[in-house]
Amino acid sequence: MSRPQNGSRSTEPPVSLDHEPEKRRAILHAAVRVFAEKGYHGCRIADVARQAGVAYGLVYHYFEDKEELLESVFAEQWTIFLRALRAIADGPGPAAEQLSGICRFAVEVFRTSPAAVRVLLLEATRAPRLYRSGSTRRTFQEALRTVGEVVARGQDRGELRRDLDPLVVAASVLGALELCLTGMVTGILGDPAGDAAQKVEHGLIELLLSGVRAPAGPAAGSPEDAANTLPPAPPSRT
Repeated sequence: MSRPQNGSRSTEPPVSLDHEPEKRRAILHAAVRVFAEKGYHGCRIADVARQAGVAYGLVYHYFEDKEELLESVFAEQWTIFLRALRAIADGPGPAAEQLSGICRFAVEVFRTSPAAVRVLLLEATRAPRLYRSGSTRRTFQEALRTVGEVVARGQDRGELRRDLDPLVVAASVLGALELCLTGMVTGILGDPAGDAAQKVEHGLIELLLSGVRAPAGPAAGSPEDAANTLPPAPPSRT
């Protein structure tokens, strides 16, 4: 059955919307499973409705088309991730511990919700409107800003190197997470059901902390510290 066109009404009986939020969430969660299994192009609205256990027409009550459904899945999953980032950033502990917590959380999401991770990494890029929208840009900015705040506080306390730009560190952390999670989703980094997640978590944390932790010795941020951490100046051409 196709969506009614030109303002025509569906011949299906009206659907009760007494539990509207719950029904919408059920559709979104079903969409995650179907998108992960069939892919964006192989998925049909009817597949989502069947998985959610709702009438076909109800999906169109909430979502204009399949692309908007995928955009909504993206928004919901990123909202969950941003809340977790904020909770870690606002929590106790040194900056290195918080950065490690971000890595552990992302890998744990893969362990518990591999379908959602697959959709976010492999299918969301198939919705052109998604990456043209201002809301997507703001979402990425908020993620960078939150992680960048952790880095900046660590620098202020002398825990992390002060010669690194906090936003560049944040982008490096999130970029490494994205590619490592993609490697797990696709199996490139090993069997997702095996020890791939543990290896990724350990490798990410060790590499990240070895690169950003302030060196022992002179007080962080001192001239001696800067001389030890900054690359040497290029030779003069004169």
